[in-house]
Amino acid sequence: MAIEGTLGRELAPPEHLFTWVDVDEHLADLAASDAWPAWLLAADGWWDGLQLTVAKNTSWQHVRSWLDEVFGPGSVEAREGLLELALDSPRDKGFTGLPVSLDYMEGRPQYPTRLPRLREKQITAALSDPLPRPEQSSYPADVQMLAFHSFKGGVGRTVHAVAMADAAARRGDQVLLIDADLEAPGISWMHQAQGGQFDFSYEDFLALLQGADEGDWSSAVEVAAAYLPNQQAGHYPDGGSITIVPASRRRSLSPPRIEPADLLSSVRSPYFLTEAIAALASRVGAGTVVIDLRAGATELAAPVLLDPRVQRIFVTTLSHQSVAGTEKMMRQLGHRAPTLQSIDPASSVIITQYREEVHESQIARAESDLSAALMAMLAADNESHSDSEEEAGESGTYGVDTGLLAQPVYSKFREDLLALPSAWDSVLRVLTKCDVAEVLDPIMPPTIASVEVPDVAEPTAVSYTELRERLAEVAKGLIYAERQGLSSASGFLVTDPLRRLLSDHRTEPPLSLVVGAKGAGKTFLYAKACAARTWDRFAEQSQVSGVMGNVPIVPVLESGNLEYADLTTQDLRDDFAGEYGNGREAAASAQELRGKLQVALSRVAGTDEISWRNLWLECLAEAAGLRISAEGGNAEEVLAELGRRARAVFVIDGLEDLLQTLDSEVKRTALRVLLTDVLGWLRSLRGRPLGLVIFVRQDLVKRAVQQNSGQLLHRYDPYALRWNKDEALRLALWVAARAEALPTSPPAREITELNPEQLVDWLKILWGWKMGTEKSKEARCHLWVPAALGDFRDQVQARDVVVFLSEAASLSVPQTSWDDRVLVPSAMRKALKECSRNKIDAIQDENQEVGDLLEKLQQVRHPVTVPFELEEVGLTVENADFLVESGVFARGKDGRYWVAEIYRHGLGYGSERRAKVLWRR
Repeated sequence: MAIEGTLGRELAPPEHLFTWVDVDEHLADLAASDAWPAWLLAADGWWDGLQLTVAKNTSWQHVRSWLDEVFGPGSVEAREGLLELALDSPRDKGFTGLPVSLDYMEGRPQYPTRLPRLREKQITAALSDPLPRPEQSSYPADVQMLAFHSFKGGVGRTVHAVAMADAAARRGDQVLLIDADLEAPGISWMHQAQGGQFDFSYEDFLALLQGADEGDWSSAVEVAAAYLPNQQAGHYPDGGSITIVPASRRRSLSPPRIEPADLLSSVRSPYFLTEAIAALASRVGAGTVVIDLRAGATELAAPVLLDPRVQRIFVTTLSHQSVAGTEKMMRQLGHRAPTLQSIDPASSVIITQYREEVHESQIARAESDLSAALMAMLAADNESHSDSEEEAGESGTYGVDTGLLAQPVYSKFREDLLALPSAWDSVLRVLTKCDVAEVLDPIMPPTIASVEVPDVAEPTAVSYTELRERLAEVAKGLIYAERQGLSSASGFLVTDPLRRLLSDHRTEPPLSLVVGAKGAGKTFLYAKACAARTWDRFAEQSQVSGVMGNVPIVPVLESGNLEYADLTTQDLRDDFAGEYGNGREAAASAQELRGKLQVALSRVAGTDEISWRNLWLECLAEAAGLRISAEGGNAEEVLAELGRRARAVFVIDGLEDLLQTLDSEVKRTALRVLLTDVLGWLRSLRGRPLGLVIFVRQDLVKRAVQQNSGQLLHRYDPYALRWNKDEALRLALWVAARAEALPTSPPAREITELNPEQLVDWLKILWGWKMGTEKSKEARCHLWVPAALGDFRDQVQARDVVVFLSEAASLSVPQTSWDDRVLVPSAMRKALKECSRNKIDAIQDENQEVGDLLEKLQQVRHPVTVPFELEEVGLTVENADFLVESGVFARGKDGRYWVAEIYRHGLGYGSERRAKVLWRR
């Protein structure tokens, strides 16, 4: 029989029991997995017996039954009223047993103080709980401590620890760099090769602490502070510095005389060592401590790794042994000392020495395993996060925060890092050459320098209330910007796909699909193209020069969401017809053309591909004022003749209104012919006089062109309206700048030219640096926003960004205590819920297939927690596969399904968290 433990693994009976050590180990695993019965209080194994401390009135028969269950049937025998646990002994075919004695205890047991060790001295039921929390949630003087650890040596741990210290010093930090690898030091050798001083070492500090009065590290700190100034390395122009603490001053190689675990005692703080290191850093003026720990599961590293206030950074290659060991180590640490979210610094993983083109499959597998382990290390802050997501808006975004904090960072393979030079300065030059600091940027601890905004003059008086109100109003108007009329002056953000579409068609009209998901801005862009009237004017408004002049834009079909003011699409058709039409009839309206297509779609027998091509070409001709019946010819001849005397760019939108769900072969044929045959025929015209841009949803393309749809989409991929994280952030800044809702902002036209670092700097004015105070342990805002609004295909839709800004700004208005940013963190978290509801409502209008499935998910009457089994929500595998393809679902390794946060809130589903942590104070 196997017992399911809280550590997420089945605890089967051990295959072999050779000695009391095996018995002790299995009992410890059971205790840590909360698999002990209530009557079992403690277990102590010795070479000559096993002593179990049990509650009063526990019968030995009860004990025997449980031991037989967890060690395997037939493991226990009773001899003369005594229990013996069987041990494996090939020399004796009879029963070889370990005597089991019972010690009865009345009342509640008083467990000894647990210490930060990987192996605890006494096995008790308390092993299922985490270690006691530190009394203070942070170190004095806000010292930040980072510890680099690896399961194996040779993975680049020391290299990245040095790079982290160097990067922090370059931005002005005072860094204390400790070589705590007491058995195989690395930093010490670099410092020695450089000719650095070795006046004081980590071993010296440990020895002084061991001999100090209980709980008092002041004497050790004073001695260290007197010598450490001699051990600075390098000079940094911004005032930063690195003070190196080598591992040892010993001349010979030998095991350390004193280990960190030797400092642990019941009368000292369990975190005596890390608190002493923080005190030392504060004494020498260092705000950041970087510690390079010994590799492996060793007590040399345990007292540091088991302090949750330490930012734990694990380094691994993609080798199976390294990944598996790292994952197991993280899960053990997460069980004993979980990171309290928003209080403690998040742990991180660096995957090193990988080649993307060689290790693609290994990367995906390692990322999945290591991300899950990082998430397992996180625990919700129960004091600041409510159980009810309806009661506290912040708790509802727990999944977004944990997902961000659980992303590994990648350090690509560099030959220069395989064999480092000996001296410190030479090593730093190699690290700079290999851009290692850029890899570490996502996990760098915050400093004042890291949250600086662009160097511009601040206005004399800033009313954040007014700025928030302005942003809320303008963003609300832009949610459905296509409804403001074609000639509205709202402008638009020039994205890379649009710029490529215009730049690639400077000298001839475009023949292209513009593919985009729902809410990507297809109709908005269609409206802006029509408002420009000509292709060259549209290019000029998009900051693209050198485009052929005076090529009219002729709308054919349009979305039902499009609204008009003083200019309509019919005006454009009639203007073109007046100049190039047959002169007898006006251009056909979009409603008239849609009616003609609907008649063809309703035919029971359907229409063949040639007939559909002719019908689509007729629509183009009649939108241009060339009535086929009046001309007395066919559409091909009419359009060919038009091409000899004019140029034009036809534009089509609103196909989803016409075709709905593509639930018939007739509809699929109709769309397939438009996307392939019609474009192909126009491409065959000599001189390419006529262009056609079709704005269409990607899911419609895939369903219409079931063979080679990937090839078709790839052809037009450069023009796809795909809002990645960078574009979503640019849109957020553009909307804020357009609304004049920032104390200071770049001109809207320059936003597209900002590099990523500049973009993030400007966005700090909008929403700050972190989802909390600037030095909090929360996620960074520029990572949180696209993660919260994106789906599982890493796509962020433009409409969702604008809805988010409108809601977050409105909710920020009453938050007068925040005067360093426009959008307040709590408002941003709460805004995600409204964004989710809005997205689901919009999808039900725009994409009936996805909308129907989301409506079915909303109608589940019992509470649903993500991840879930399909049976819980009543979906088939085919339904789930479709939602996976649409980016709504993701399937986990265990077969359960996750829902993207942008959908989860609107569905009313909860999110799985780690169980509440009952801290023992």
